[in-house]
Amino acid sequence: MDYNINFQDNIRYAEFDQKAKGVLDWIVENREKEEWAKDPNAYELANIYLFAGKYAGEKQQIDTDTLKQMWDIRSQDFERCGVSNNSFIYKICEDSYLSAMKGKTLVNDENSHHALRKIAGIGLYLKQQQRDIKQQQKQDVQVDYNNPQELLQLMECSKTLKTFHPDLYDKYRFEQNIDSIMQMQTQHTIPKAFEDRLKQSQEQLHQNIGKQINDQYNLRTIEEEQL
Repeated sequence: MDYNINFQDNIRYAEFDQKAKGVLDWIVENREKEEWAKDPNAYELANIYLFAGKYAGEKQQIDTDTLKQMWDIRSQDFERCGVSNNSFIYKICEDSYLSAMKGKTLVNDENSHHALRKIAGIGLYLKQQQRDIKQQQKQDVQVDYNNPQELLQLMECSKTLKTFHPDLYDKYRFEQNIDSIMQMQTQHTIPKAFEDRLKQSQEQLHQNIGKQINDQYNLRTIEEEQL
């Protein structure tokens, strides 16, 4: 069953193969032309493979050859960003890919799906910063993060992941990684009311949470909120 039509970066089954082929064609065409195009897009990869696993798990036919070609290329590109095969960033993408190839759904709800692709994307963004700072020898520059709306959305979706997929939540070190991102975010000044919401959401993640907490939020309401 397809997700809600308004789900961010939704790929409906009817367009999945075409979308995946378009991404592969872009990678092949551009990665040898532009240096930046050699970096993988962890958010995009996780998103595609999570959808692939969802549809494969529902016994729907997908173009696995395209998915394999994409992984054969991009799995080799993480290293240039300082991401090892043991990193949670790599593992989310790899596990999502393998779930698709095995015909098994990794997660099948919007919030858990978003939590996985978003933390992979943020993680890679921070590793790219770290690499660039080192290459440019900017000793007075630190890795930084400043997107409170995105962080709140990640925290709220992560509550669902922790409730329904605690094994994945622990495997990818969600709590520790979110705490690290939060520490960077608090270096920036934001409205106190929003900062309090971030801290409350972080504290809830540290606690044992139940389904009732997830019913208070969904991806669309978080996206619609403004600072």
